[in-house]
Amino acid sequence: MIGVFDSGAGGIDTVRHLRGLLPFADICYIADRKNAPYGTKSKNEIVALAVNNIKHLELLGAERVLIACCTASSVFDFLPERERKIAVPIIKPTASRAVNITENGKIGVIATEATVRSGVFTREIKAQAPTAEVTELAAQPLVRLVESGACDRNITKEQIEIVKNEILPLLALDIDTLVLGCTHFPSLERTVRGLLPGVKTVSSSKEGALYMAKEQLSAGVGKTSYI
Repeated sequence: MIGVFDSGAGGIDTVRHLRGLLPFADICYIADRKNAPYGTKSKNEIVALAVNNIKHLELLGAERVLIACCTASSVFDFLPERERKIAVPIIKPTASRAVNITENGKIGVIATEATVRSGVFTREIKAQAPTAEVTELAAQPLVRLVESGACDRNITKEQIEIVKNEILPLLALDIDTLVLGCTHFPSLERTVRGLLPGVKTVSSSKEGALYMAKEQLSAGVGKTSYI
């Protein structure tokens, strides 16, 4: 079984991608709404929450756990060795996709406060492309927006203005690629693209699922459980 967790609704998009890639896999998803949002918490708090979720999913039978949360993935190196062995963070594959598709080497990242504070996307992108120019922008209000039900197919003019205000600093930059560095944000991907014409977007949800799907895991019966 594959375990997946996030602080709320964001990881559901990851599960959707996983289900399409692995139709016969058993998947168990934890939406940790009790402790949401993760993005405003300290590193130690995020580590403790990640460890608890990984252990919970392992007890439920997970062979591997996809950390479908960029904020939790940002503290992966600080997790105990046992949890690092079973868990799969999504920062690296997401950064790799951005590096592979950028043409001018100017990459933007929107993420939670904690993820931006960690600088993990800049480090990972520059590890793969040292000359890349990376701009990270905290867009915490977009997490609340998605948790309240906003998405591309059901978004109001007022909500579009909120998205616009959050990504406004990026409009002055010559980025050609934008990393949606929180699994909540792909729910607003089409809206973001409309506000940043010509900019390619990278979904952390999709890239995390693609990375996990490459692993050789035992097949199940295609059951999906939500906790």
